[in-house]
Amino acid sequence: MLCFDIETAADESVIPLLAPMEPDSRLKDPEKIKASVAERTAARLSKLALDPDCCRIVAVGCTDAEGVIAVNACEDEEAEKYAIGFLWNQWAIVGHRPVGFNCVGFDLPVLIQRSRILRVAYPRVTIRKYGSPDCDDLMLDLSFGGLTDYHSLDFYCRRLALDVPEDYTSGKDIAALVASGDWQAVEAHCRADVARTYALAQRIYPGVR
Repeated sequence: MLCFDIETAADESVIPLLAPMEPDSRLKDPEKIKASVAERTAARLSKLALDPDCCRIVAVGCTDAEGVIAVNACEDEEAEKYAIGFLWNQWAIVGHRPVGFNCVGFDLPVLIQRSRILRVAYPRVTIRKYGSPDCDDLMLDLSFGGLTDYHSLDFYCRRLALDVPEDYTSGKDIAALVASGDWQAVEAHCRADVARTYALAQRIYPGVR
């Protein structure tokens, strides 16, 4: 199986394309209005990493047919193009079933949108609200298509007592790691997520390789 994961950060080049934030309409004082706009602008910026139209990919990780993990950090657009293309090439291998965690709701929309923006060739992938015929989403399967509560990848690995590498960072740390140029830590987090996804997939889809 092809287990994959991506890490993202805000693509600040998109900011000029976004409408200016409006202040709280109840405010009259110019200084408070200015502070309100700044606060709302900062709040929007903090969420851009989760928006397929406004983020960039900073790491792509995936397994090969033997479960060996490859991670490509993306310090610039050229590296991002390579990493996305590498994943799509792996995706095209016949019998290499793609598996992700929350990939229908996040990873795939981001990968496809970034492929469009960066002009990277990508396969036709059908994405629906509760699944995809082209990929298995562990989060959806473990929550029975959303009938029960969603939980994190870390939760399921711990709940099922899986032997997976310890990860000392989380997705919330990625923006700061990218800003500080700690690409080794970004890559390490992505690698840990792929390892967890692979271990969970082996448990949930026994016999699938």
